[in-house]
Amino acid sequence: MPGGATVVLMCGLPVSGKTTTAGRLHAMLGGTLIRSCDVYQRLGICLPDWVAKTRGFTEDVAAYEHVRDHAYEEMARLLEGSLAAGETLAILDAVHCERAKRAVVFNLCRRYAAAPVLVWCRCDDLAETERRLAARRGREAEPEREASDVSVYRHIASLWDDPLKDNLPIDIVVHDTCAETARWVRQVKSDRIDLIDAALAGGGIARGCGIGR
Repeated sequence: MPGGATVVLMCGLPVSGKTTTAGRLHAMLGGTLIRSCDVYQRLGICLPDWVAKTRGFTEDVAAYEHVRDHAYEEMARLLEGSLAAGETLAILDAVHCERAKRAVVFNLCRRYAAAPVLVWCRCDDLAETERRLAARRGREAEPEREASDVSVYRHIASLWDDPLKDNLPIDIVVHDTCAETARWVRQVKSDRIDLIDAALAGGGIARGCGIGR
């Protein structure tokens, strides 16, 4: 990637197409891909079990948030290791719904003089969101499909901080995975925009396909 290291920060609600998009970016641009679903699996965090333990995130939610925080700390550790080793591109695939969790990544970017690019995946069609959740049921053992219960979606939505209100000078692209469009809402590092544009245009996420985390 030109201009030094780039960190692509995936962001979006469950079943918005983040993992599918991150995989496409990785396939076309290379670099290191860090997926939250893989980290969850390595740490023994089973999302369907937590849905049951918290009764759909209505009881003892703090216990789940504790292990979720640990997973994000591990992703940050992996990202820092990649940047310290001289990696020029890292793609971090997770919900990143809270401003504080995005800030951890942005701080690492500043420390290693890396340029962050936020890819906000959206699926604003409720019927399509429900269809994507339903398509995951029975396949929760696959890491990228573990978030199959609507309570997961609702819980993450309740934590949401609008990335556009972060008020930071970073590139932000909104990727509508229903309409298969990408729209830059903030552009700072133009030498990276064309590369990510080309990767996002490399293949659409059609309705009816399997959508990742």
